Order: sequence, then structure tokens, then C-alpha cells
Amino acid sequence: MYTFPGLWPFIERAAEGRSPYQLGRGRELWHAKQIQDALGQLPRLDDASREALLTHAVRVRDSLATVVEGMDLAIAETARATSTPLEPSRPRHRHR
Repeated sequence: MYTFPGLWPFIERAAEGRSPYQLGRGRELWHAKQIQDALGQLPRLDDASREALLTHAVRVRDSLATVVEGMDLAIAETARATSTPLEPSRPRHRHR
């Protein structure tokens, strides 16, 4: 039976080669806690419940991605409006 190791090893893997500012604070995010809890429960559920819970985890992740995209838009617009140079974004990390 699969034992989910927690979300953090995956976040650390995604952060390789980067210098993420205050990455550890990600442990406190509601979204991260929801996804970690959901993935930790999956192995001991029946097929239908696993599918429903995994769908929930994906939706939580998608809502967090939307928040991050909104932050990107707000930062870019504010930088433009105030004529403040903005460091270019680094390429997004590819899944391995």
C-alpha cells in the first residue's frame, strides 16, 4: 500500500535550483494543508472516494494557481503604473 510522504518532499523537489524566498511559509497555506490531507487519505479509501478526493485536491490546487496568477497580474500592473522596474520572471519549473 502506498504511503504518502507528505507534500514537502515534492515542494523541495520543485524548488531545486531556485532560491525561493520564504518557501517554508508554504507549510502554513490552507491550500497546501488541504492537498496534503487529501493525498494522505487516498490509499485507504475505496475507488469512488479516492476519485472524489483527488478531484477535490486538484480543484484546491487550481484555486491556488488562480490566486498566484492574480498576484502576478497585480504585481505587473502596479510596477507599470509606478514605473518601477520588475525583475523578469524565471521560467516555470517543469515536472520531472
